[in-house]
Amino acid sequence: MSKHTRKEYMGTMLERYRKAKSRRDKSVIIDEIVSVTSFNRKYVLQQLNGLLPLPKGKTDRRSHLKYQEAAPAIQTVWRALDYPCAERLHPVLLEMADKLAKHGHLSLSPLVRSQLASISRPTLGRRLAKWVSVKPAGKPSRAAKSFSRLRSEIPVQRYDWDEKRPGALEIDLVEHNGGSSQGQYAYTLTVVDIVTGYSRRRAVPNRSQAAVFQAIEYVLDAWPMKPWGIHSDNGSEFMSNHLRK
Repeated sequence: MSKHTRKEYMGTMLERYRKAKSRRDKSVIIDEIVSVTSFNRKYVLQQLNGLLPLPKGKTDRRSHLKYQEAAPAIQTVWRALDYPCAERLHPVLLEMADKLAKHGHLSLSPLVRSQLASISRPTLGRRLAKWVSVKPAGKPSRAAKSFSRLRSEIPVQRYDWDEKRPGALEIDLVEHNGGSSQGQYAYTLTVVDIVTGYSRRRAVPNRSQAAVFQAIEYVLDAWPMKPWGIHSDNGSEFMSNHLRK
């Protein structure tokens, strides 16, 4: 049997092998191939499995060699962004690598840049899973535990969608940062009664708990009716020990 004939024959048998529904049927097909070609049974099985597509979710054994050149660059970007997960790292991987290369923190060859652009999110996730992060995972800090306990001690209720009692206030801070959140800048505390629409504002030098609470006290002291509820976000500038006391 010539090489070309053997290739055609194996292609035909492969189709039968794919459609076989039981192990017995597949065994019969293998027996037939061994009889016709005089190949070793184990060799035939290896040939069939080699021609079959990989099962879903499986990767080629050589896949771990892919993106080897880009691995150091990926690690550098990963550390620079404080060890994010693959879902957050993947969309900004190439952009961040370019920025780090511009400032001399890593070197990008055309091959490395191509690999950074083509790596998929699942593959990136498998890479990150093999590397050690110095960032503790799953352990809330002492501050986080304290904040969680504080929130549980502050009574929480809901406004009715058609609330008619004046005194239910919405509060929030507006940043005056000039387009950059770096450094110090002033805030405006905005307070609005959801029923009457009455509102007051107070300038705040920063978002510290003490400064924000003093501003809230100032506004509430001048409020024309007695407030009975305050609705803020869950920021620590609002949910503070000052508010609880």
